[in-house]
Amino acid sequence: MEHVFVTPGGALRNRWREAFPGALVVTSVEALALEAPAAEVAWLDASQMHDTARRERLAVATAAGYRVVVMSAAPGEADAFQALNAGAVGYCHLESAPEQLREIGLVVAHGGLWMPAELVQRLVALSVRTQPASDVAGVNLEVLTPRERDVARHVAQGASNREVAAALDITERTVKAHLSAVFEKLAVRDRVQLALVMRQIAG
Repeated sequence: MEHVFVTPGGALRNRWREAFPGALVVTSVEALALEAPAAEVAWLDASQMHDTARRERLAVATAAGYRVVVMSAAPGEADAFQALNAGAVGYCHLESAPEQLREIGLVVAHGGLWMPAELVQRLVALSVRTQPASDVAGVNLEVLTPRERDVARHVAQGASNREVAAALDITERTVKAHLSAVFEKLAVRDRVQLALVMRQIAG
């Protein structure tokens, strides 16, 4: 999976390079098809864009087939929903740590959505009112190990991997391994779907 960063300065930040050593960089979304035709995930530096410009650039990038993650210098709830509603599949802080960038990249590359943990529960609260309960028929938490169920429960409550690791006294690497197994066993793509499934089963 190739990654490309779209940033006005045309330079990869150190944390971006650390997360994705082979990543490309372009200065505009118009240059994506010319300079990064093989890339699949486009990280859009929106720190210097007003709303209209960001919507326009998102439209161009998504129309070209890229899975777009919007990076904001000042992430906010309303801003995140606007970005996702405009076609982004991910939303994060411009200064996210390399390990988080890799996690985001993995989720969106496999068809999932990524958003800050505090927004997951709000989206679940909205979704659960319209999602038919039958959608989770047949989901059996017994396929999970006790530790996987613990991880799933914490993640479904909106906890980050770091918070789960602290709560369960395990490493973040272990959390990621358990979460990958949970996604596969329950056939969910991301934290939002997992939270929805867990809430419906509990309800």
